[in-house]
Amino acid sequence: MKTFTIILFSLLLNSCGATQDSTSNLNPDMQKATQTLNGDYKVTLLDNQSIIQELTLVFDSTTKRVSGFSGCNNFFGSYEINNDNITFSNLGSTKKFCQEDANVTEQNYLKVLENTTNFKIEDNIITLLNNETVLLNASPVINNTSQKQDNSLTFKYTAFSRGTYTMISIDQNTVTSQFSRSEKENVAPCSKEDWNAIKTLSDAIAIKSLNTLEPPSTAHQYDGAASSNLTITLNGEQYSTPTFDAGNPPKEIADLVSKLLEVAKLDTKK
Repeated sequence: MKTFTIILFSLLLNSCGATQDSTSNLNPDMQKATQTLNGDYKVTLLDNQSIIQELTLVFDSTTKRVSGFSGCNNFFGSYEINNDNITFSNLGSTKKFCQEDANVTEQNYLKVLENTTNFKIEDNIITLLNNETVLLNASPVINNTSQKQDNSLTFKYTAFSRGTYTMISIDQNTVTSQFSRSEKENVAPCSKEDWNAIKTLSDAIAIKSLNTLEPPSTAHQYDGAASSNLTITLNGEQYSTPTFDAGNPPKEIADLVSKLLEVAKLDTKK
C-alpha cells in the first residue's frame, strides 16, 4: 500500500509539471492572439537602420486608423489585424515640400508600411515584419493629457435611404467620407483649424447624453426619407443619437453636424 501511494504521488507530480510546461508553451501564442496595437509610438529602426529623426506611428484600435509623422509630412490610413498578420491600406499624406533626405526617409517609411505582412510586440516594442524580415521597430511614447484626449475622440455621421448614402468619420488626423454606395471612401488629412472648430462645437454638447436627444421629425419612419445618426467615440466608449431625419438633426447637435458635413465636402473637393 505504501509503495502504491508513493507511485501515485509521483504520477501526480509529473502530471502537474507537464501541465505547467504545456501552459508555459501556450503563453506566447495566447499573448500573440490577444495583443493589441493602440497609442503613440516613436520609430527607432527603419529598414534596418537606426533612426535619429522624430518619426512617429499612431494606432487607434477603436477606429482601426493609423497615422504619424513620416519625416516630411503627416501620413494617415487604415489597418486590419488577423492574429499577428497586419495590412495597411488607404495610405496618404499631406503635401509639404521638404529637403531630399527627408523625402527619401518618408518614401522608405511608407514603403515599409505597404510591405508589412505581420507584427509582434515584445516588452512593449512593436516590430513590423515582412514574413521574418524586420522592417521597423517602434517604442511607446507618453503623450500629454490633451493629446491623449484628442486621439481618443472620433465623430461619425451617417445618412442613408434606399437611394442615398453618406458616411463621414473624422478624428484628429483624418477625414474619411463616402457620399455614394458606389464610390470608394475618400481619405484626407484633418486640418488643425477644422479639428479645433469641431472640438469647440462638441465641447458644448453633453456627449454622454446623446441617446436622450429628441429627433425634431421622424419622416424616415414612414415616407422613405433618409435617416441619420451621429456617433461620438470618447475614450473608447461610443455614444449615439436616436435616428433622426437627414437634414433635420436635434438642435443640440445641429451646428456640429453642419460642420462635419462642411469639412467632409471641402476635403472631398481637394
